[in-house]
Amino acid sequence: METYVTFPLDSLIDEIVSDSNMQESFDYVISHLDFPRQREIYKPWREVIISDLKRDISAGQFFIRRDEVRDVTVKDGPKLRDVQAPTVPKRIGLHAIMCVFEKYTYPTLIKNTAASIKGKGMHWLHHIIEDDLRNVGWKDIYFYKSDINKYYDSIDQGLMKGVLREYVSDPVLLPMLDNFVELMPQGLSKGLRSSQCFANLFLSPIDKEMLANAYSYDLEGETRHLYYRYCDDVVILAPDKKSLWKLRDRYVSAIQRLRLEVKPSEAVRPLSQGLDFLGYVHYGTHSRLRKRIKQNAARKLSRIKSRKRRQEVIGSFKGMACHADCINLYETLTGYKMKKFSEMGVAYTPADGKKRFPGKLMRLGAIVNKPIQVHDYESGIKTSQGDDRYVVSFFDPNTNEWGKFFTASEEMKSILDQIRAMEDGFPFETTIVSEVFDGNKIKYKFS
Repeated sequence: METYVTFPLDSLIDEIVSDSNMQESFDYVISHLDFPRQREIYKPWREVIISDLKRDISAGQFFIRRDEVRDVTVKDGPKLRDVQAPTVPKRIGLHAIMCVFEKYTYPTLIKNTAASIKGKGMHWLHHIIEDDLRNVGWKDIYFYKSDINKYYDSIDQGLMKGVLREYVSDPVLLPMLDNFVELMPQGLSKGLRSSQCFANLFLSPIDKEMLANAYSYDLEGETRHLYYRYCDDVVILAPDKKSLWKLRDRYVSAIQRLRLEVKPSEAVRPLSQGLDFLGYVHYGTHSRLRKRIKQNAARKLSRIKSRKRRQEVIGSFKGMACHADCINLYETLTGYKMKKFSEMGVAYTPADGKKRFPGKLMRLGAIVNKPIQVHDYESGIKTSQGDDRYVVSFFDPNTNEWGKFFTASEEMKSILDQIRAMEDGFPFETTIVSEVFDGNKIKYKFS
């Protein structure tokens, strides 16, 4: 049963300071400290730290001061970034607040955004794009790609606090959230746990505006929107340049309303030139690793002497390569043979437990009187036309193409269920035929 949340929320403190949330926050932060010695130092102080944090958060007095934050320079790809690292007790309190805040706010984000969202990471969005490029069915595909110039540094703190007030009206919590926004003289801190969430919420209205105007298609009863965002990196797909430029202009105009600026490196290009996004270059039929990732792996492996460190680099590289068509590259650089997916005995299971079939979605009327091979089906599918539809996967031997169709026919559903019970039922050859009944109604059946 769905739970509906009404914004702005006016009382989250009790949930934040609950024993379970505070204990889990302590365990999470301590387990993610870099060194075992650090973890051992804080464990004896567990109850004291949690008690102090409960008191301060309940009173609305949990604040992070600038002198409680250490500036650290970290390497993010080819770039060096200055990030802020709060003290460990402050990290625990911040984590406790944000876990509850994100629980209510992250479900409001669009599906196709993935940065810093549990269960929806870089590889998840990479595969969403791969699926869409294979299934959209356009003859030509063009993409728009851009990111925002100095995004975190450029977020207007006044506008950001206004966004937070659309979600929260709690007079105890709001000053603490404002404090997280105001830690730096301008923009958002790149180190606070809160900034990742705030940055997503700041662009959420633009995401929803673009979804209402971007291209989409239907896949097994699900509407798939061809707009994607990873933090401030955006990709939009369209079947031609003219309509894509219109979408680009709408996006840039919306960004400017938030007092942000798109980088000059933005591009509108055909997919044949390769869509470089999330560490991969997509071509529609396949994807490759970004050139910089390949070069870095090759350089590291050529100079590393430590066996342990070499295995770490190989593992990291394999974690990227296995999500693209890079078997030969992996074997060349590492000297190891990458297992074929078919040899590993694992399969992706969508969250809803339903199968995903390849090929275009077809109307039954479009395949009447054509010999086809029925390979599989999935039951209990909800579509805009009703519940408990079956989606049927078939192969057309005349065109050598895969396809699928929905059916609500009780006769076809019963036949499919009976064939599944047979040991060698699937696949089977058939021809869909139509039959008129009750004067002007049409039903389809196997023959």
